[in-house]
Order: sequence, then structure tokens, then C-alpha cells
Amino acid sequence: MADIYVFLGPPGAGKGTLGDLFCAETGVIHVSTGQLLRDEMAKQSEIGKQVKDLIAKGELISDDVVAAMVSNRLAQKDIQSKGCLLDGFPRTTPQADMLSRILAETNNRLAAVLLIEADRDMLISRLTSRRVCSNQACGAIFNVNTQRPAKDGVCDRCGSKLVQRSDDSESTAIERLHVYDAQTAPLIAYYTASGHLVRMQSRDVAPNENYQALKTALA
Repeated sequence: MADIYVFLGPPGAGKGTLGDLFCAETGVIHVSTGQLLRDEMAKQSEIGKQVKDLIAKGELISDDVVAAMVSNRLAQKDIQSKGCLLDGFPRTTPQADMLSRILAETNNRLAAVLLIEADRDMLISRLTSRRVCSNQACGAIFNVNTQRPAKDGVCDRCGSKLVQRSDDSESTAIERLHVYDAQTAPLIAYYTASGHLVRMQSRDVAPNENYQALKTALA
């Protein structure tokens, strides 16, 4: 039985950075629903074909399709032996119910749901200062204020150009935070009631300092 972790938190709280540090130290596998979608389409699996058709039609990908991908991934041997950090699932309470069923079916257990909280002004500053690697296979994230690349405009990981996403304007950042509040508040209540929720505060400090807070929260 493997340990499954879920990180919740608003955009800009540092889930990606802290998740990378957590996986590197513990050996658990980072499972991103976005990457699962891309992998299934690349393999041209039945799920991948469904996803491709939905995207081509401009339709949303249903919870059932996402849950099927997550279930398939969590049943694989590497997850069974090492555990994983789920990124992007669940986002809603119906998805949380689906995750509970998936864990029972795949003989895994929910070790903890970590809520990464952060000051709202800091989040807006982070979101509008963010730069992402233009190489989608890399996906590294930097911040011109708090996590600058070694060379301006160049990804430390792969050397590709760093870009500012069009949705990183202040107005878009504020809207994204509003959406997060609406979608995630029920999940916070859900996992508080189940006894799985733990909390940490992401501060405007070096990533390693926030990671120490994460380790304390999960201890």
C-alpha cells in the first residue's frame, strides 16, 4: 500500500516548487493530470483519443475521463512501490469522492492533504512576476523577484527562453484567485472533516525555508 499526497493551495503559493523538493527528497512520484493528458494523447490510447476529440471540439474534459487516467496511473508498479504526489486532482468535492474510490481500488492510501496558505498581496506579486520555460517538456517556473534564473530570460534547467504567460496580468491573477477560493473552500472543509488536512504558510522567503515549514507540517 503506497502513500498518496495531495497539495492544495492558491496559484502562486509555490505548490510546484515545493512539490519538486518534496519528491526529490522522498522519492515519491510527481503525477500531474496535465502530463497524464499529454501522455495519453501521445500513446493514442482510448482515453487519449477521447481527450483529443474533446479538445478539438473545444469541450471540457469530464471528471470521469480524468479519474480514469488517475486510476490507471496509480495502479502502476512504480506508484505502488514509491507513492506519489497528485498535482491537479482533486479540484472539486466530486473529484475528491472519486479519488477515495480510486485509492480503495488501487490499494493505496491518502497520507495527507497539505494546504499551502499564503498572503494575498504576495500571491499577486508572485503571479505577475512569474516566468515560465517556453519548452513545455521542461515547464520550469521562475520569479523575477524571488527566484530569478541564473541568466535573465533563460531557463536554468534546459536553456530555453523564459516567457511571461498572457494570463499572468494582475486582473487575471485576481480572477484566478477568486476561482480558487470558490472551488477549493469546499475541499478544505471536506478534508478537514476526514482528518487528512494539514496546513502550512508559504512566506516570501527562499524556497528551502518554505520547504522546512512543509516538512514540519507533514511530520
